[in-house]
Amino acid sequence: MLDFDRAARLYYPVLNIYPFDPNMGEITMRRKMSMVVLISLSLLLWVTICTGQTQGGSVTGRVSFAREDGKITYGDWVRVFLTTQPIDVPAVDLASIDIPLERQSRINSAHMEFYINFRQMQDKPGYVVSDKLTRPEGTFAFYRIPAGQYYIVITFPTMIAGSKCAWQAAVVVEEGQTVRVELNNDNLAIPAF
Repeated sequence: MLDFDRAARLYYPVLNIYPFDPNMGEITMRRKMSMVVLISLSLLLWVTICTGQTQGGSVTGRVSFAREDGKITYGDWVRVFLTTQPIDVPAVDLASIDIPLERQSRINSAHMEFYINFRQMQDKPGYVVSDKLTRPEGTFAFYRIPAGQYYIVITFPTMIAGSKCAWQAAVVVEEGQTVRVELNNDNLAIPAF
């Protein structure tokens, strides 16, 4: 028959605990309580992290630009901002000019004005929720965003395929949902050429 008391005396010194020793009972009890508290706090932290991941919604998207020759280029390493308010987009009158240099000058001025409007808002508390850099295929993602209306903003100094690009797109985030956004020539805030 197995002698449990003898087996415990051989095994417990390896673990450096002696639950059967009356002189060590208080220390053992403290260790047990410490373990219970540690496990409880770990469990609470785990539950908090797990439930936090399901709160809010997500915004995913892709940035692409079609050059004048029609070739599509994806926005690689483009800074994408998620903001709480829209910014003023300057009007660009391109219909009244035929001179290419004047046309480009008006486009450049509009891009600079859009950037200045953004910079004036950027440092205000609560304006920028988050910002990300796009991946090589032009994709970006914002996760765990509280439900509400937001704006995706890309501005100067963004250049794709040698052209200045600027976007401002409204998105509505809903709890537990993912919003998909395509930023391309169809929804540029300011013409690129």
